[in-house]
Amino acid sequence: MKELYRRLSLRSRLTWEILFASFLANLMSVATSVYVILVLNRYVGYGFDGTLYTLTSGVLIASFLGMGFSSVRGKLAAAISVLPDQELNEGYLRTLARGKLTALKRMPAARHQEMLSALKSVEAAYDAGNISSILDAPFILLFLLAIALIHPLLALLTIVAIVATTMFTLSAMRGRAPLDDQLRKQTLEHNNLAVSAVAGAETVRAFLGGDFLRRAWRQQVQSLLALRQLLTDQQDRGRFQLESVSVFLRVSIYCFGAILVVSGGMSVGGLIGTSILSSKAMQMGSGFLRSYLAGRQAEAALAQLAEYHSQPLEPLSGTALREYSGRLELRDVGFAYAGSTGPIFESLSFTLAPGAVLAVTGFNGSGKSTFCKLVTGILEPGRGQILADGVDLRQFAPDWWRRQVLYLPQEPLFLNASIRENITLAELEPEALASQERLNQAVRASALNRFLDLSASGLDMEVTEGGRTLPVGIRRRIALARALMNQGRLVVFDDPTEGLDSEGCLAVCNVLNALAKVGATIIVATADQNVLKGVGYVLDLNQKPTPGFAPALGPKPEEAE
Repeated sequence: MKELYRRLSLRSRLTWEILFASFLANLMSVATSVYVILVLNRYVGYGFDGTLYTLTSGVLIASFLGMGFSSVRGKLAAAISVLPDQELNEGYLRTLARGKLTALKRMPAARHQEMLSALKSVEAAYDAGNISSILDAPFILLFLLAIALIHPLLALLTIVAIVATTMFTLSAMRGRAPLDDQLRKQTLEHNNLAVSAVAGAETVRAFLGGDFLRRAWRQQVQSLLALRQLLTDQQDRGRFQLESVSVFLRVSIYCFGAILVVSGGMSVGGLIGTSILSSKAMQMGSGFLRSYLAGRQAEAALAQLAEYHSQPLEPLSGTALREYSGRLELRDVGFAYAGSTGPIFESLSFTLAPGAVLAVTGFNGSGKSTFCKLVTGILEPGRGQILADGVDLRQFAPDWWRRQVLYLPQEPLFLNASIRENITLAELEPEALASQERLNQAVRASALNRFLDLSASGLDMEVTEGGRTLPVGIRRRIALARALMNQGRLVVFDDPTEGLDSEGCLAVCNVLNALAKVGATIIVATADQNVLKGVGYVLDLNQKPTPGFAPALGPKPEEAE
């Protein structure tokens, strides 16, 4: 309930208005019981039609007023959660967009989906209906007071029923908590299996993984079914207990009420009116408990979101140079992934002057892609420094630094948007004439024209599933065009010719030659001999733990300029 109190305190004036509207709405709802009592006691006893017309008119007016107050309360209650829900969604988006890659990569894909479910759970728990039900709770006293005025014994019976309902509900909630936690964990594992099966659909078919998938799937489904059955059994027991209390209350009201009517302690109208009032009090109590349980689930979801939002973020601000020359220096750099048995490399030191061309070579898994991500600032070194024009990359504003880098990753992925939007992601004004001209130049330079000409939508073709449905060569051409939209002085291409045909390889070589002619500093991870012909330095990651750095020809100095 802490989150509800926080939300209510943020809009304290609005909270008091909701409480006042709730009081008026509940006060008007008492009118129905009063109407029944007066009709049975006054009209039935005396038969005066004027009394019936007056009472009927009064109860209709009160009912319509009650509905109006309830509608107003609902609109006011909906406004309570607007800003907090926006903050939660912004927090989720902030973590997605600015979370440090090392931390986010450690999470399985289904974990991110689970956070979306947690957001929806919180939004549902604090919607207008649940807030209204919780704020209605104090007005149960209004109905108990009305029952007590008719007869205190019947009010006591109603209180006992409400207390019993509360105790049974809280007991059931404590019993469900461990099962809910197990169900959440196993559902996450099950979702992870589903995500991997979709992403690896070709693997399942090409390498006969269907039997393994079926075994793992069935085992998980059986575990989930067993847990859900246990939860269903608990829910059935809880439902039986609550229905038993409700039956007990109705029977007790009529049993003791009938005795009181016969003994002259109350009227028949009072008995029926008490039955209506007690049912309304129980209904409000049940509504409060349902909303309370939803709030408890939301508290758990908020804890998950808080953990998710606690991931380290990239800074929004930092140093920005007036002009970057392309100079890059590594000082005693080392890096190891969490959980690995040793570093990918360590004690790596060298300097690249502006306009230098460096080839990064090594066997698969030697760290070529990791090195590329380090110099782009996507990953941070475990120790040492990477400096651009003498400034540590960690001191730069991330957005500024990435505008200085033309980056082509080894496995390019895209957002689910059009090809045009994916290529112009970093453009502040993608519709501007200069941006359009740069886009056309990038498309031509990456040899993407042929594919776009054969597509009905051209640049407006929608990319789905992160681009995984596109051929590898087309993905690389789009990624190359995206990289060329930047006008920086540092070029980082990771295995740029892999998966490309001769036309694509030629386009990459032409791009690299053009960038070298204008004095850009180039780092290219490759084993392509055509690309290696033009390099000035080689970084050999096959040498462990300290990679070898040397000019492409001649002895290997410890440091080169």
